[in-house]
Amino acid sequence: MPRILIVDDDVDAADALASLLQAAGYGEARVAYSGAAALALAPEFVPTVLLVDLDLPDMSGYDVARHLSQHPQLQNLRLIALTVNSDHPGRELAREAGIERYLSKPVGSAALNELFS
Repeated sequence: MPRILIVDDDVDAADALASLLQAAGYGEARVAYSGAAALALAPEFVPTVLLVDLDLPDMSGYDVARHLSQHPQLQNLRLIALTVNSDHPGRELAREAGIERYLSKPVGSAALNELFS
């Protein structure tokens, strides 16, 4: 079962997504509200999926993804970007950070079904 780390400074959105993921049986979800909190939590939680907002106040979601993908315990981590703009201009940055896909916020059930099926 996936261990999902959600990184989003929008507390309500992050908590709602975590509740949705757990209620739908997609896996265990934890939330970090900043990049720094995600970097601290990830080695302890050892997620298999990272859902990261690209526009965090303390660092970019690209930087969070890049840091976590280089951590020895997290080599199998799937990196998924959360954005309000599905045509986000940072596609090259995403590729370099190891981000495999984008999900537009708010994330709906259909997108989650596709991601976890």
